[in-house]
Amino acid sequence: MKIIKVEAIPVWYQVTDEYHALFGSNKKKSTMVHAREGWFANIAYKENVFVKLTTDEGVVGWGEACAHPVTSETLGGLLSTIELFSRTVIGKDPFQIGAIHAALDHLFLQGNAGARCAIDIALYDIMGKASGQPIYNLLGGAYQKTFGRLATMPRAEPRRMAAHARKLLAQGYTCFEPKMTGHLESLDADADRLDAIIEAVPGSCLVVADPNQMWGTAKDTIEVLLRRFSGVANLAIEQPVMYYDLNGLAAITQAVPNKVVADEAIQNLSTMIEIASRRIADMVSLKLGKCGGFYKAVQMMRIAEAAGLPVRIDWTQGSHLLDTATGHLHAAVRHVGCDPGMDYQLRIKDRPVADGGATIRGGKVVMPETPGLGLTVDEKLIRRLSKRR
Repeated sequence: MKIIKVEAIPVWYQVTDEYHALFGSNKKKSTMVHAREGWFANIAYKENVFVKLTTDEGVVGWGEACAHPVTSETLGGLLSTIELFSRTVIGKDPFQIGAIHAALDHLFLQGNAGARCAIDIALYDIMGKASGQPIYNLLGGAYQKTFGRLATMPRAEPRRMAAHARKLLAQGYTCFEPKMTGHLESLDADADRLDAIIEAVPGSCLVVADPNQMWGTAKDTIEVLLRRFSGVANLAIEQPVMYYDLNGLAAITQAVPNKVVADEAIQNLSTMIEIASRRIADMVSLKLGKCGGFYKAVQMMRIAEAAGLPVRIDWTQGSHLLDTATGHLHAAVRHVGCDPGMDYQLRIKDRPVADGGATIRGGKVVMPETPGLGLTVDEKLIRRLSKRR
């Protein structure tokens, strides 16, 4: 079996109120608290790229990439990189996934994890369909096929965030990831938000505060956590300092009783090895779009697990296809840190997946047992979305 065609299809998703609430759309620049909001805010459409791979045996695989500041990729950059990658992928056997990634590595392109992710997911979709196996079986097998969900919460006043947490709890969510404001407001304002959420949910529910690197120095973070949350067992803090400040992240991990999660600090396999070997964090957060797809995400996951670090899987911004792909990765996690983020699709109005994929039953995610991703894309809709602009 050989790949004979690689097609990149840009799409423009219409976003929902959930999107505006989370990413600060329609706000004035003076009220934005994250630099990322300048990327996402005040947009009419969310830009992504679908990748369609076709083999000489007629098996087709689908993947999706997200234009995102974390991977420094724009829509134009994704399309150019996928076109370049296609020259390496065409003619290859999709089952030689390691050799394909090695060839992409030798193009010496730094970053471009999103473009690589879309191709990687499509390759695994082909392998699953050709072998009759769901993708999680190609990742070492499923440790769990049914699991809870993590809810990403937009920042708001403490009272509103507490009410939102109770509403999400009633919908079956088991973990909560509230977005923080950091020093552009104050750490104590964030602490007030966390207090309200922690009081609103059972102690069995993990609350993962996400400042997105905006809590200043390690000293700042240690001070507020020890002063406000030293006795709170169900609070974790994700990436409070800048991604390059590994020593600062390590200092926080050593100083506070709360779980510390590495996210943006994980730039590649080398940083994953350093974080695991030095115990820089208590938990690691992996995203397919940040890791470059399943192949390298699983390598990072096994490094963390070998070091005794639990793993949490979070969403990559996209359709039900990417949420389902996230579920396949989570199914293969042995040492689970918390339930995965798989609800980005709530932030777009368009539904490019026609059938299948991960489903919600009784508030729980149930993964498909059908081959590949286990879903059918609506190719006609995808091509219509590519003509939206």
